[in-house]
Amino acid sequence: MPCSRHIFRLALLTLLWSGFSSAATVGIDGVFDAGWYTAYYSQDSITHMHQRLHAMGMDYVVLQYAAVEATHLYYPSQLDFLQDTQYKNNQLFPKSIEAAKATGTRIYLGLYYNATDWYQPPTTIQLDTLAARNQKVLDELYSLYGSESVVEGVYIPQEVARYYWDGLRDDATAKSLSEHFLKPITQAAKAKGWKVMAAPFYNKNLETPEKLQTFFESLFAAGFLPDILAPQDGIGANDAGVPHAAINTVGTYERALAQACSKYGIEFWIDMELFRIDDSHALADSARLSAQLDTARAAGASKVIVYDLAVLGNAGLDSLEKWNLKTEVAENQSSNQNNQGGDSQNNDSVPPANKPTPADSTKPAPTAIRKITTNGQQVYGKGIPQNKEPRYYKLNGARIKNFH
Repeated sequence: MPCSRHIFRLALLTLLWSGFSSAATVGIDGVFDAGWYTAYYSQDSITHMHQRLHAMGMDYVVLQYAAVEATHLYYPSQLDFLQDTQYKNNQLFPKSIEAAKATGTRIYLGLYYNATDWYQPPTTIQLDTLAARNQKVLDELYSLYGSESVVEGVYIPQEVARYYWDGLRDDATAKSLSEHFLKPITQAAKAKGWKVMAAPFYNKNLETPEKLQTFFESLFAAGFLPDILAPQDGIGANDAGVPHAAINTVGTYERALAQACSKYGIEFWIDMELFRIDDSHALADSARLSAQLDTARAAGASKVIVYDLAVLGNAGLDSLEKWNLKTEVAENQSSNQNNQGGDSQNNDSVPPANKPTPADSTKPAPTAIRKITTNGQQVYGKGIPQNKEPRYYKLNGARIKNFH
């Protein structure tokens, strides 16, 4: 991510806690935490973060990964295939659980993530291997945290997209994906008394709402029956400048998925994207976010969770009280100006430079992504042009999907 990360955090916090605060309290129920930064925070910092989330009604925290193949490990695992992980920040899970116990938030534990050939897609043999590793992680997580009442369930971090599993190859079908990967993991977790959540991918290649509904009904009919399906709304993400979704049409797809979920008794949530279409590092305006929330609720979403706590950062959350107070004063002054016929400024985007700026966290990630220039073109991190939209970014050594 670019150097505007700090401004992005402030803008999001301002929106959620000031002009957008009432909608956030009612409409936003939780947040993903991918761990890229929070894994380096102290117990006190993580607890403080959960207190802030709980205060604004965001009671669900989805820890996106237990482990990212070869790069990150977020709990104290003894599994052989996780011992060569590059970054063993293995206290995020226990610290987050302690924070939830202290503050009233609830946790979903991510499982094992491996992107190798996921978008090819994998063969049934590869799916079997991926499922076996996830079940080993699941068993170990249950042995460590199965007695913790704040842990409601697990999250499957592999993102399902219809167009990879709708006949792209003879063996790439909804049935094979369900039987060789999704179904065994889901059944194993439910047998332990844990709920299962998944967040399918969304973009323009999904074609019609009817095809999307048929695909997921095929998955469900083949035995993949999660407790919660929380599809990404795709409003922020894009491929080479082409948006994945539009706010005026996404509701038809959401309703189609809601109908599929209702038919099979699955709870329907929405995973809401917060960034702008034309700039993945900037916060969308409050009108669009309000429209996303309204659309999700109208489609039948019982809960809306947002992505992601890592882009907020602990520094902004630690300064919420001070920042919110300053924002309220500014809003009151703006309201007074309006009442007197004066002009007011739109504070939905990045706060002006003279606004208070929270200090950075005392526990930063060891690798910062810096803006540099290559051949006259601005790039971020390891040579990623600003005007390009690659599938993956490198962040702290991890291979992660662009935007999500």
